Amino acid sequence: MADLSLDGLASGMGTEEIINQLVQIEKESIINLQEEKMGLEESKNAWRDVNSRMDKLEDKMTQLKLSSTFNSRTTSSSEESIATATAATDASTGTYDVTVNDVAQSQRVTSDRLDNTDSAFQDEFASFPATSNVTINGQSIEITETDTLETVRDKINESDSGAQASIVDNHLVLESSETGLENQLGVIDDNNVMQKLGIFTNGADDSVINSAPQNVADADTALGLEGSFDINIEGGGSSTISLTTDDTLNTLKNKINSSGLTNTTATVNGTSLEINNGDGNAVKMENPDGTDNIIQEMRFGNQSFNDELQAASDAQIEINGITGITSSTNSFSEAVDGVTFNIDSGAQSGDEATISVNKDTEKATSAVQAFVDQYNSVMDFMDKKLDYNADTKEAGTLQGDSTLMRLQMRLRSMATDRVGSGNNYNQLASVGIEIDKEGVMSFESSKMTEAIENSPEDVMNLFNAEQDEEGFDGVATRMDSYVDQLLRTNTGTIPSKLDFFDTRMDNIDDDIADETRSLESTRQRYEEQFAAMETAMSEMQQQQSWMQQQLASLGGTSSLISSMT
Repeated sequence: MADLSLDGLASGMGTEEIINQLVQIEKESIINLQEEKMGLEESKNAWRDVNSRMDKLEDKMTQLKLSSTFNSRTTSSSEESIATATAATDASTGTYDVTVNDVAQSQRVTSDRLDNTDSAFQDEFASFPATSNVTINGQSIEITETDTLETVRDKINESDSGAQASIVDNHLVLESSETGLENQLGVIDDNNVMQKLGIFTNGADDSVINSAPQNVADADTALGLEGSFDINIEGGGSSTISLTTDDTLNTLKNKINSSGLTNTTATVNGTSLEINNGDGNAVKMENPDGTDNIIQEMRFGNQSFNDELQAASDAQIEINGITGITSSTNSFSEAVDGVTFNIDSGAQSGDEATISVNKDTEKATSAVQAFVDQYNSVMDFMDKKLDYNADTKEAGTLQGDSTLMRLQMRLRSMATDRVGSGNNYNQLASVGIEIDKEGVMSFESSKMTEAIENSPEDVMNLFNAEQDEEGFDGVATRMDSYVDQLLRTNTGTIPSKLDFFDTRMDNIDDDIADETRSLESTRQRYEEQFAAMETAMSEMQQQQSWMQQQLASLGGTSSLISSMT
């Protein structure tokens, strides 16, 4: 559409400025809506801050609802480089003198030194079997003549054998992954591969298999194992031996001897079992698919290690003079109920340390202090948002908001109301938590510590008791429930409040859009009206000019007429 503005060409008036002033008057409604939206945005942001602070308050109350906050235990050691301890919440307080007799160690053996770690075995040895299987703790590992010391290391480490392999100065080092006698290496050789590598002695005999299961007092002690394993005699058949939990070394011996294996006998020597093929054929063993690793549990192997760098050993300690306390690791969790003693791997025989187990009151006081600080943060923020300064005539963003005022009063009431415990610890003031006349909460931790020492159960119930169990709700329980209702998504008071602001601001945006469109129509109407006025005045001016020209053309007549008038 062509520009209708003539901007006073005929009238001499600044019509564009007049139109702008008229439109500005009409724009007042839009400005009012924009100011209202800004106010709503400020209120929404304030409520969002309330939500954030309340969420943090709920986190602090969650800690006060945990029983472990009030009945946890702390431990200390006179010599942390020798022994430390951890204690469960049910552990009794006390002092324990710990003497180290032995530390747990893993078994470590080594091969001979090879010239090269990346040369194929067929090049390193005058003869080497094309394909062999070595069983480590019941896991079969294939070794070929094209393997190197490095590839064998990798194969062992990638298996689930419970052994770790490394190369040190061209030696293959095997080490049990876990410490203790029960985790000794059980290695069964095939084609004398381990002997060629120098891990077994030259006298190693693969026709003899030994087993030394752990925690077996004698040959008639139940092994507690259930499953099966296969015995294969090279050139002499095979048999599957099944065990029940009641089987002993003697009953296992009888099962092997009655299995029909050619010239193969089992004998028991103390707490060890030996399987021997009289023809000198290799005895091979494996776990059937889908069964437990009985071979590993029984510690089967035909090893006679050439160089044992470190023997497997159990840790052994004394506690308050009680001897014979052993563990396959350097951790002892069954000697004292609820207490786990940890021996440093570098401890020496005869080293001593004193372990103390005490109530951990600091955990509770720290949790309460965190709650007090956050409570004050929430209430102070609400005070500022609800405040009105009569001197400066300035009001807080949420001044007069009845919802926030009710919320604040409810929190204060919940923090000060008594609980129905029926004992002396029935309100926060009884454990050193006070609220002054300004509404500020303070905490005297020494009073809390004394209360926990005197009656830990009552103090705990003051905070976390639940109606279904104790007949009343503790302070943290009831406050947490209320705050949860405030914060609950979609249905909570605060999310609903935020949704209200969003809806109202969306409506205002719609109103502003409508007003803007109306304002544009008004401007266009003004422009058209002033344009019409300018056009009319221009036409009148043109007519006047024509008449003057006509009169001027009459000459004398004009003078005559003028004199007559």
